[in-house]
Amino acid sequence: MTTKNTRSDTYCGDHEVSIVDLSAFTANGDAESKRRAAIDLREKLKVNGCIGIVGHGVSQKMITEAFAVAKEFFDMPMEEKMKAPHPDAPVPHRGYSRPDDKNHVAAKTAKEMTSEAKKEMYSKTKDFKEAFDLGSEENRDEPNTWLPKGVYDGFREFTLKFYWELNKTSLAILDALIISLDLTDEEADRVRALHPGHDHQLRLLHYPPVARVEAADKLVTRMGAHTDWSTFTLLFQDTNGGLMYMDRATDTFVDAAPIDNVVYMNIGDMFERISNGIYPSALHQVVIHKPQKSRYSIPYFMCSLGDGVIEPQPSLVKRMGFQKYDPVTTMEYSTSAFQTVRDASEVLSTD
Repeated sequence: MTTKNTRSDTYCGDHEVSIVDLSAFTANGDAESKRRAAIDLREKLKVNGCIGIVGHGVSQKMITEAFAVAKEFFDMPMEEKMKAPHPDAPVPHRGYSRPDDKNHVAAKTAKEMTSEAKKEMYSKTKDFKEAFDLGSEENRDEPNTWLPKGVYDGFREFTLKFYWELNKTSLAILDALIISLDLTDEEADRVRALHPGHDHQLRLLHYPPVARVEAADKLVTRMGAHTDWSTFTLLFQDTNGGLMYMDRATDTFVDAAPIDNVVYMNIGDMFERISNGIYPSALHQVVIHKPQKSRYSIPYFMCSLGDGVIEPQPSLVKRMGFQKYDPVTTMEYSTSAFQTVRDASEVLSTD
């Protein structure tokens, strides 16, 4: 999908997300060009855990087709989409979720807040979106939920092709992160081994138009403030905007405006742990910028093995003089986070 810079100071202020060129990693650059790109990545990413990436290696043709596929899917009647329903459970995180499924992602953020005012606000923030989640066909722990034959033929084939294309880009970005942290060869091999490609998640998102009365409700948003449970996330968006990241220095959200050839990337909870906190998991949200319009976005979550142990790398612990996080498996962490969201969402839905 073609994007443009639509920065609006009326709702995002004067700040913006830094841009990094990673073509050295996606287009077989030499060692020196990779080193320079990794340094630039480190200096910009350690600020808020988010950047915009140019030179990401994904063709505009495929991105445009992905948005067209997403729109065609979400335009189908509800009864057709519900032929591939997301189960009412944390695993598998696959299939279609309706706009009224009351899965309020800001609930996890509320639990992590120390400010009572923020805890109260985030605990009551309501999402307004529908989604379709899928992954590798070889992931036995999280099997895909597909539409039956005869319902949008071609959907499965394209989305799987897009999934594996984004895996290539993600592996290149992972290499850039490894070099940026100056990990040892053994640590680098260990981090790569945690990401064989079958545990990632591709999500198609549609944020329907919001009624005037809901748009005026400060507790209704496209998606509440949250961090991702992934290693990191790539985010493609249409021209309608609304994605915002937290600027830690000012404690305010700043706009990640749609810009030609830019994909946004944010660190997730798992890589914050791997990096011993050098790269923060980015708090982000999607606000109602154009309530009368639909908004489409496509996040790709690079995720580690479910039973993989996530912990700070020893060389970073030695360099920093402390270990910020205890070891945890990906599945243990994500199951706990999902349950927090689901429990809080059920409470909210009864208010």
